[in-house]
Amino acid sequence: MSLKKDKTTKKHKKPHQKRELSPVGPDRLILQIDSHHVRIIAQPPVISDHHAAAITAMTPGTDSPDTTSIRLLSGFLTDFLRYSRGEGSKWLVDVAHDICDPVLRRGSVEKQMGPQHWLAVADTDPLTASVYRYHLDAGVTVGLAKISRREGRSQSSTTGNATTMATHVRQRDGRCWVTGDTCPLINSHLCPKRMGDYTARIIFQTFTGIDPFPDLIIFHEMFGLSLTRNLNALFDVYQLGFRYIALQTYECHVFADAGDEEYDLYATTGDNIFNLPPLHGQRVHPPNPHHIHNPPAGLFRWHYLQCVIKKFGHHQYTNLQNINFHELPLRMEGDSDDDGTDSELQWPSMAFDLGRNVEQSLKEHQQNLIFPRRQA
Repeated sequence: MSLKKDKTTKKHKKPHQKRELSPVGPDRLILQIDSHHVRIIAQPPVISDHHAAAITAMTPGTDSPDTTSIRLLSGFLTDFLRYSRGEGSKWLVDVAHDICDPVLRRGSVEKQMGPQHWLAVADTDPLTASVYRYHLDAGVTVGLAKISRREGRSQSSTTGNATTMATHVRQRDGRCWVTGDTCPLINSHLCPKRMGDYTARIIFQTFTGIDPFPDLIIFHEMFGLSLTRNLNALFDVYQLGFRYIALQTYECHVFADAGDEEYDLYATTGDNIFNLPPLHGQRVHPPNPHHIHNPPAGLFRWHYLQCVIKKFGHHQYTNLQNINFHELPLRMEGDSDDDGTDSELQWPSMAFDLGRNVEQSLKEHQQNLIFPRRQA
């Protein structure tokens, strides 16, 4: 019997270089928007547990921030170039639309050439260390994209939806989207389960342009994909995103701290185990490209936006009132994207759920970890 090639990722440690960020510097890129175009999100309800409450939590109010402009993204140009790659300014333009006006895309991106001089940016222009702004016509106002922190525990559930979803995703994919491994696989969630069904439907409609069917729930297989455990650990906390390239084609972008580590695909058996491609920039495709319930590109687009905001989001944006999604605080059945708990008060079905998963856990204990790469 031939040995199965087992791919995973390994971590490549780099010498740590601490860099102090200045408010504005010659090596930095900033994206901002004039505050008078922005309306602060209305106060959300305690829990978005029905459609009207979810709509309220996503609806801009009438107040604008009390600053001249809001910095949306900020970082070193070299870091931005790591993600824009061959796309040039198109990458920044797409992200700016998704933050400010994902449905209508009414704005344009301009680059500051002088104190009062802004020049329109073309998709093909190279990114430079500059101040960019999302420009809107007079009188046009927008609400900025809400931010998913993916923190805390989710709401308890005994419906079995998580198990059903995982089964459907595994049957649809059959293997990891990135490595091709067939086991063990994790059902990775594009949107956190704790957001709830109604918020998930709004995200689905906003970023896919498709009206969701009335009974679409967060546990539908379109919200999931199969990844190995170590890749799920990155994807789950917005440190790995899939950038849309073309129909059924995405590019892996690693958003973990680039100053500390890189990730490579890694084979533990077979030939050329140290000569596999890096994870960052790896092209991936749906394992079953013709399946009608593959995740739509718009959901990957939303997840990728959260990766960008987590990496580059400026505090003037990330600290805005009500900018975060309200995510249900208790634990949900089937959670692998939450902190664990040993408390049966927090997780009433803990004993049953753990007992049910003993066999799977025994299989998963051999899952490859993220290995440090030897220095050349």
